[in-house]
Amino acid sequence: MSSFSPRPNFRDEAFVLRSYKLGEADLILVLLTRSHGVVRAVAKGIRKTKSRFGARLDRFSKVNVQVYRGRSLGKITDTASLASYAGPIVADVDKYFAGAAMLELAQILSTAEGSSEAVFSSLDAGLALLAGTDPATPELPPVSVADRFVLHGLAEAGWMPSLVDCAQCGRPGPHRAFHPRAGGSVCVLCRPPGSATPPPEAVRLLWLLAHDRLAVAAQVAANPGNVRVAHELLLAHVRQQLEVACPAYAAL
Repeated sequence: MSSFSPRPNFRDEAFVLRSYKLGEADLILVLLTRSHGVVRAVAKGIRKTKSRFGARLDRFSKVNVQVYRGRSLGKITDTASLASYAGPIVADVDKYFAGAAMLELAQILSTAEGSSEAVFSSLDAGLALLAGTDPATPELPPVSVADRFVLHGLAEAGWMPSLVDCAQCGRPGPHRAFHPRAGGSVCVLCRPPGSATPPPEAVRLLWLLAHDRLAVAAQVAANPGNVRVAHELLLAHVRQQLEVACPAYAAL
């Protein structure tokens, strides 16, 4: 006599990372969940004007979803809003592109073993910072908010660049040279050919963002040149270490 096993299901907090059209009214959603990692699930009828899901399952919103898992795709059967950061983000083009870059990197960084819950928490905090929900928090350029999220995700996944000591021999720094393939800052003895010599304040900005020294980071980020160089260094490191193009992040 065969036993009946109900289809596995779960309820979890989630962010929508990407969406794909399916049929006339459905969407396939790529979700980053707090406890189940990246999940792909169908939201039936979400593109209809009277859909009960449409206003909730949007990017930059934290939701609580119930998902029934299928063989290849899950199915979203219920959802509840927990927090929405969408308003301030979509109203500002720089914030919007920074937020889109954070969602892009969240999907990549959460693939590292054991890192999805930490990436979820970092994304939640990063979107809140980008949206400016806490007036007591120092205001940072949107690109620096995205860089902070990426640095936290790299630290959780084990790909953090060295920003002070030599990435090759561990010689105490700070050092002037930076090379993505070498792992970040490198001393004069270890620096490979083609190493960059960025302004020290640009590398310091990355260190401040990684360690949540936001008040000081805001002062350093007041110089647009520091922000630009810091982002370029981190982008080069991400592309080298993760071997991804990350077009949204590169467009910042």
